[in-house]
Amino acid sequence: MALPYTCLAQEPKKTVADSIKILTPAERDSIRYTNLRHSMRKRKWTSGIYDLLFRYPYNTNAQSQSVSKIEDNPFKVHDGKHIRNISIKRLEVFGPTVYDTTRVAQGWIEKLGNRLHHDTRESTIAKSLLFFKSGDEVNPDVLKDNERIMRQTPIFHDARIFLIPVPGSRDLVDVLVITQDVWSLIPDGSAGGFNNFSFAVEQKNVQGMAHAWKTGISYNATAPYQPFEFFSRYTLPYIGRSLTTTQFYAEDFRDRKRFGGRIEKDFIRPEIQYAGAFEATYLVENKFVFIDPNSDTTVRSTLRYWYQDAWLGRAFRLGFRDRKLDRRSRLIVALRTSGYSYINRDNLPEEAAPLFPTSRQYLGSVGYSNRNYQRDVLIYGFGRTEDVPIGFLASWTWGKEKSDLGLRTYSALRLAHGTYINDKKGGYVYGLGSIGGYMEDGEPQQGTFHIEGNYFSPLMAVKRSHFRHFITVKYTGGVNRFAYEYLTLNNEEGLRGIRSNFLRGNKRLVINLQSVFFSPLQIMGFRTAIYTYADLGFLSFSNKNLFQHMYQGYGVGIRFRNENLNFNTFQIRLGYYPNIPGNTMPFRTQGSGEATLQMPDFRVEAPDRTDYFRTAR
Repeated sequence: MALPYTCLAQEPKKTVADSIKILTPAERDSIRYTNLRHSMRKRKWTSGIYDLLFRYPYNTNAQSQSVSKIEDNPFKVHDGKHIRNISIKRLEVFGPTVYDTTRVAQGWIEKLGNRLHHDTRESTIAKSLLFFKSGDEVNPDVLKDNERIMRQTPIFHDARIFLIPVPGSRDLVDVLVITQDVWSLIPDGSAGGFNNFSFAVEQKNVQGMAHAWKTGISYNATAPYQPFEFFSRYTLPYIGRSLTTTQFYAEDFRDRKRFGGRIEKDFIRPEIQYAGAFEATYLVENKFVFIDPNSDTTVRSTLRYWYQDAWLGRAFRLGFRDRKLDRRSRLIVALRTSGYSYINRDNLPEEAAPLFPTSRQYLGSVGYSNRNYQRDVLIYGFGRTEDVPIGFLASWTWGKEKSDLGLRTYSALRLAHGTYINDKKGGYVYGLGSIGGYMEDGEPQQGTFHIEGNYFSPLMAVKRSHFRHFITVKYTGGVNRFAYEYLTLNNEEGLRGIRSNFLRGNKRLVINLQSVFFSPLQIMGFRTAIYTYADLGFLSFSNKNLFQHMYQGYGVGIRFRNENLNFNTFQIRLGYYPNIPGNTMPFRTQGSGEATLQMPDFRVEAPDRTDYFRTAR
């Protein structure tokens, strides 16, 4: 017998203690911002200030949780089903995000920007950027890779793919593709009067076709031998669904003239079986070569030469019993030939001639690659989804070089591994080791040994802000390098903000430490990040102790970036350099535009030599 409804439950009597809620720091902070917003909204002019400084285009906490939830490939539950229809939703550049499509542009600047922007055409997305079509069977790996590749395409700020079950069917799904462009028109230039100016414009998405075109001019009346400079570059990415890119370029700079083109296809996806490239370029360069390796005096030499490059690679599945390992692992065999054909080398010191030999290289490589990707946020970007490479790479390169120096044999080994620690809770670590060089008459020549480790911490929250720590350690050493080859500690090679001809050697150790505080402060759509850094560098020649001198750089800076724009990140930095040779200003303030850093992938590419910074090329 059922009990009467009124007898089913009795609401407990509430006490004063039950009405008290203990707020978390995040909730208290949110209340402060809410009160501030209400207070500043009371007047028009303070309301404008609030909109200028405080706007949160990304709910980073919600976005981070969403990213974490879909790491185990959200498309797996639909594996084997068939695609019925494909819909493409293109979001406006300013306003919405792929995590909140209901947002709208705020203010007349954003609304005007949306009206002036030409969205990527649906036909371009469907024919060149989607690796599936109606009627195809759902392949979870293909869909996940498709998302990643679209996000890495310069025309997009972000992209997501959703599978929607068809009501009444167990075998059919509809696909919703959501894309958001970046603002694709990028002007650039500077002016110091009518006798000194430069202007350039870049369109990353010509007429919504994903083509890119950049061109510019500059003029300097006081230049010693060429006042006018000009360049133009046109790129056609992803022809059809082939992921083949073609580029044509022409440059007429004061110290470098380059004319040519390149067509290439990389192993962007594990499913790609063949990749390769072909390039032909004519160059005229002025090189400033040190007369003596131990001197600061240089001489200008004019070099005219042709450069040709071609390679072809084939990927093979290895048939592992583990299905996941088999899907993401490949054995890749590649062949490459490249060469420099010098027409003349005017005014080049005889001792420096080995740096610029007429040469032809024939290289082959065998490599094993296992790679996957995990989504994350606030690493090098300011809120966009970032795909972090996870995997392992091992490759061996061997070949011959025929040049003015004779016939030499080249060999190199490269190993790399990267992964999250304890399912993201311990951060991310990446390691790389490579060794390579030439052999001539049984003697090693132009050898390079390089080892590095990179680490970034988990994303940590402080109220409405977030921060990460970054650590990089790199060691590079040369074996029987030529006298005119050397390493430096300049800028990205070691100490950011420093350029000194006195810092030279053939072995180098660099330690870079950085903490980045991602602030909620936004200025006219540009998000901000405050960072502190410490750069420690050790540099010497092989006959001296590497740890004899520790060169140092310390500083603090602020970065500005709008992820909806294709501009570089702008940063202002104050640095302190206490012991740099020849540096008369220990404190330096600098402003510059910095390209967004990219994490190293585990993709086998064209056979190549190990890197060693030097005066050549």
